[in-house]
Amino acid sequence: MLRPIARVLLLTQLVALFLVAAGSALLVMTASRYQSASRWVQHTYEALDEIATVRTEVLRGSLALRNYAISPEAAYLARTRAAARNATDASQRLEVLVQDGGTQAGRAFALRAEVAELVGWMSSSAVIAERDGQAALLASLRPRVEQDSAKVLRELLAEIEAQERLLLQTRSNERAAEYRRLLVGAGMVAGAFSVFLIWSVVYASSLLRRSKASIQGLKESADLDPLTGLLNRRALDEQFERHYESPLTVVALDFDNFKAVNDAYGHEAGDEVLRVSANRLRRECRDNDLIARVGGDEFVLVLTGVSDVEAARRVCGRLKQAIRAPIQLQAARVQIGASMGFEISPGGAMLKDLLATADAAAYHEKFHRKAAPLALVRN
Repeated sequence: MLRPIARVLLLTQLVALFLVAAGSALLVMTASRYQSASRWVQHTYEALDEIATVRTEVLRGSLALRNYAISPEAAYLARTRAAARNATDASQRLEVLVQDGGTQAGRAFALRAEVAELVGWMSSSAVIAERDGQAALLASLRPRVEQDSAKVLRELLAEIEAQERLLLQTRSNERAAEYRRLLVGAGMVAGAFSVFLIWSVVYASSLLRRSKASIQGLKESADLDPLTGLLNRRALDEQFERHYESPLTVVALDFDNFKAVNDAYGHEAGDEVLRVSANRLRRECRDNDLIARVGGDEFVLVLTGVSDVEAARRVCGRLKQAIRAPIQLQAARVQIGASMGFEISPGGAMLKDLLATADAAAYHEKFHRKAAPLALVRN
């Protein structure tokens, strides 16, 4: 009697051991595929970041040249050269990221060539500005503006970004599928061996919760500016799509004389000014408005439902007043101003087009209207 019982126990143990090993192998394999899918999603986010960097740095460099033509300050040329370097580096990193992408690799190669040509023009223009002055710089800028020499670059960036967003959607779906498989596998193992593997079920559940929290944290950190907690440029582009067909106003904002705070009191003081100002922008805007930090002291606001010029002006006036309120730092009490421009859309306009017009208006205000001076009051 004992021998049959012993054989049953032995068989049960062997089957249990086999099923445990098979279930464990299944879980490990699924978790590995999930991790691989997560890496691909992160890889695509990195490519999108580099695309945004190229676009931002090229725009920043071009604007700095135009600013120098309006107000010849050496800092603008330094900003142009820095933007040129950053755009070049970002285009090279992007080419490496998409080198296995077939068509994308070809586009990235063409993009790097276009960036190199544009960067070369920026560098030569900076030399012309230093050597021959404003008039010569204006003469070199005019044909570039008239010919829209950055059109090919913009088209390449748009094509690469569109493809990367398709890849992001596909890879996100793959990651979600692997995540579901992981849950199903864990459930099967836990259900079949609740007695034998109770500790592993608890441990696996804990890992899954931490993994899910980690993924959510990564997504939130990828969408938010780490200093101010506002949206970053990529998140602004994504969330703008929800309001694309609705009437809205896009506001471009940057601070007047913000550099003086950093120069006088250091970057920590400048960071505090940015944080306080960001909180003031939140208070002045509604919950459904979009607020993003897109540069050092450059912000973009999307006022949803605002399609009236006077209403937009009133909002901008309120925002300027809020920004101009004194800010108490450890070393001093400071007051800054802000230059703003806005563009209204009845619906259906692209963010980049609205932002280009708003940026132009903001820079026009900055350099054709004497901005409120920075007030530094030491304690």
